Amino acid sequence: MVIEILETGIGYTFRDKSLLEEALTHTTYINEHKESLLDDNQRLEFLGDSIVNAIIARRLFCQFPEEREGGLTKKRAEIISEAALCRIAGHLDLGKYLNLGKGEDMDGGREKPSILADAYEALVGAIFLDSSYEKASAVVEKHFESALGSLEDISITDYKSALLEYCQSMYKCLPRIVVVDEIGPEHEKVFVVKVELSDKIVGQGRGKNKKQAAQMACKEALRLLDYPLS
Repeated sequence: MVIEILETGIGYTFRDKSLLEEALTHTTYINEHKESLLDDNQRLEFLGDSIVNAIIARRLFCQFPEEREGGLTKKRAEIISEAALCRIAGHLDLGKYLNLGKGEDMDGGREKPSILADAYEALVGAIFLDSSYEKASAVVEKHFESALGSLEDISITDYKSALLEYCQSMYKCLPRIVVVDEIGPEHEKVFVVKVELSDKIVGQGRGKNKKQAAQMACKEALRLLDYPLS
């Protein structure tokens, strides 16, 4: 029953449940359970890392036909960062289902970014072995968009940091960046963020999460304030 709940969240039902179990098994669990027939998830992580990179690279290649190699590489690096993979793992609640050693569990292993990111890559490797590249691709793209928003909207520029630095330098004060609205049902929520500077609204943006909405609002503010955007 527990596995079925996880599979529903993942959006994929395994034919070989042992692959899913392996993807969720950390080395510390195996170290404490020598008698276990399970393997840890390191081999699946290795495979999943390559699969995730290939999926995102293909998506970026197709959607940005004018982008050069350098730009594609930077965008892929941001999209497939440890922080991004950890966020996806959190969105799927993977930490709850991990097989961890007692010490690692007590040390907060279910919330550690490195463990969660590795577990997600292992999960992708398991889905690939259990099905096909095309099926894994569809599942991964859905995960990324659900947790991070549209890949087309993920920017390689940190507009929020740029805005803070620019305002401090030019206006000797910092802007207020606040969430002003949440629109739509829980599974399709859109956040609205505004940027205020000296009590004036200088930017507003929307996104599938607060971070994305803030970045869009800060980008608009920078443009309005004549910051040299590339």
